[in-house]
Amino acid sequence: MVKITEPNFFCIGAAKSATTSLFDILKQHPLISTSSFKEPHFFDNSENYKKGKEWYLDSYFSNVEPTKAIGEFSPSYLSSPLSPKRILETFGPNIKLIVILRNPIDRAYSHYLHTKRDEYERFGFLDAALNENDRLNKFNKTNDVISFSKFSYIYQGKYSLHINNYLDYFSLDQFHFVLFNDFINNREETIKQILSFLGVDNKHELDLNIHSNKSSVSRSRRLKQFFKNDSIIKLIAKNMIPSLVFRQKIRNIIHALNNKAKAKAPLLSTERKLIYDKFFKQDIEKLEKTLNLNLNHWKEC
Repeated sequence: MVKITEPNFFCIGAAKSATTSLFDILKQHPLISTSSFKEPHFFDNSENYKKGKEWYLDSYFSNVEPTKAIGEFSPSYLSSPLSPKRILETFGPNIKLIVILRNPIDRAYSHYLHTKRDEYERFGFLDAALNENDRLNKFNKTNDVISFSKFSYIYQGKYSLHINNYLDYFSLDQFHFVLFNDFINNREETIKQILSFLGVDNKHELDLNIHSNKSSVSRSRRLKQFFKNDSIIKLIAKNMIPSLVFRQKIRNIIHALNNKAKAKAPLLSTERKLIYDKFFKQDIEKLEKTLNLNLNHWKEC
């Protein structure tokens, strides 16, 4: 068995499509290693990327043992126009790419609820969708990558657009596409197919009953506001803990502890149809042709 010491696969998205659950399942496998935590945001964050490959490997993979498959999960990479070329230039043309495709309306709504929960969103979902282009244009002008990611509910679901951006650099046979519904409803077979794509066996028993990062609300709105706003306490903590990676780990743990599961209110059928017709109909049709998929179940509003 050939063992490697740096990433040979990436799960690049889509955001809000169970990528955390997949991360938690795959890292149980003895022949699969992952970054020290999910979502390093190296390739879609220019401040991180300019620090170079060695910084990336030292920061997120320093404790990885040589193994068959090493992966990184940052679902924002799918919609990042900079990431495909950066991944190619850093790790070469043979990297493997996993993409989970969720109904883009459901994905957008879940993304919206996440941003709303974190005290950033003031609009209702429909208004946020209709005002998205204006918002994103402003964030582009100010190079506000973080805000662009937070509020790009519709943009991140334009799968055909983003996949074709990757196809400028990688061939289709380097991708493994997973439909979200298959991952939820036929998980055992879906995981077997992913393991086969990664070139590892499926003989090891994995806990497949993992449902990470469920829809939730804040236990403490005050704590959410603390993380949202700048403060002298955060500045002191930054100086006391200079390691970006360690600060990210602490922030992720606190966020997880502060969230509690809550069922989300469903979208009205009239809202679903408007969102589908106005934003996703053409992109879904293009995606079907590109990937030779039948996505009729996404068209039922």
